[in-house]
Amino acid sequence: MKLPFFILSVAVLWGGFLEGQVTSKTDRTAVLQYGIETEVLDLVRSLRQEKNLEFRDLLIDAYDHARNDDLKEALLLFFLDQKDKGLEDRAIKEIADPEKKGNSVLLNAVSYLTEIESQKVRETLVTLTSGKNKILALASIRSLGKLGAKEHIEDLLKLYRDAETDPNYKPDLIWAFGEMKAGAAVELLLKEYEENESQPLLRRSILEALGKIGDTRAWPLVEEALANTNTDLRSSAVATLSAYPGKGNQVMLLTAALRDAQGSVRQAAAQAAKASKPLELKEMLNYRVKKDPEPKVRIAALQTLAVYDDGPATVISFLSDRKTDFTVWREALNLSLDKKYKGTFEALKKVLEEELKEKSPTLSPVIAGAILPQRETYRALFGILLDNKNSIPSRSGALRALAVGKFTEYESVLKTMAIKDSDPGVRTQASTILKDWSGVSK
Repeated sequence: MKLPFFILSVAVLWGGFLEGQVTSKTDRTAVLQYGIETEVLDLVRSLRQEKNLEFRDLLIDAYDHARNDDLKEALLLFFLDQKDKGLEDRAIKEIADPEKKGNSVLLNAVSYLTEIESQKVRETLVTLTSGKNKILALASIRSLGKLGAKEHIEDLLKLYRDAETDPNYKPDLIWAFGEMKAGAAVELLLKEYEENESQPLLRRSILEALGKIGDTRAWPLVEEALANTNTDLRSSAVATLSAYPGKGNQVMLLTAALRDAQGSVRQAAAQAAKASKPLELKEMLNYRVKKDPEPKVRIAALQTLAVYDDGPATVISFLSDRKTDFTVWREALNLSLDKKYKGTFEALKKVLEEELKEKSPTLSPVIAGAILPQRETYRALFGILLDNKNSIPSRSGALRALAVGKFTEYESVLKTMAIKDSDPGVRTQASTILKDWSGVSK
């Protein structure tokens, strides 16, 4: 299987990037305590990729001293990934006084507070919905929706009905009503749907929101939209089918949608099948994974197959087959690592060994980066990656994992690499790690 040139290029650049990373605990502590902000930023990005929590308190302190928005954003994203509430109060303070601040850091603060499910921020968000910063107002509306802040449904309904409210807020308010499962908004949504026949995108938002609320009064609208010539409306109607289990022949409707000429409709059908997992659709979903011309449909079909009883085995079968379409293979890798499927180690070992034997390192660099956050579980695979003479990114990625994880069982291999590896960057990496380990042992 050949990968697109840009994937290989990124892998090579990524491998080169790893060479300059600071990996010893002593050096990293020094950077966080005394380094300039650009150095701290590079380190924070590395720690985020590694999912490394050992410097948590120093990172919180770094936020307090940060003057650079890029650094603040990187720290917010790090704590967001971990669902760590360490920056909660700081993020609330950040958005409570948005004047003269960049939208990027403000939006990242809102995203962080949303992902950690902050209860403290809700009142601040309501205030921001009517603030001067419209970008922040929209983000606050969506955050309230995702947080399921039902106590503020009336506030959002009032905002929707206010003649002075920017019409561009409507789709986001509608989305928030859906996330909140706001039964109080159903009458308004039905009325808006009927009055906006010439606005299919707004109607699409309304259908999606009604589907999340699950009120059966909306079924006639869904039934009508399933036959609509507008692709957006049709796909939205398909996506909501699981919200109306007692309406229509679900399997028949999903089967038809999975064969629709439009990729977005097929994707919606594949995703909708997740809820009911009808056995009648498994063969069709498998076909979509293997044959659909749209990558987004192939991915959606695989994600749905994964929730069936034999889903993990199905995903692993795609992961272990190097002939699998790369888009599908990458999603299989993500699912297997995220869900910690049994058989993932063996599947990855098989792929790495085959590529080593055939001297075709296309997937190995991707694996090297993907298993870094779970390096302890997959530490035995780094030996195969180190042995891949045809892939600098594979060897460089493995070396980084060894350095961070302190996998000293590979010391003899590193000694050889430090002298004989064909790449000077890899030789330098190996030498640096050995020097660090030598200092620790003393």
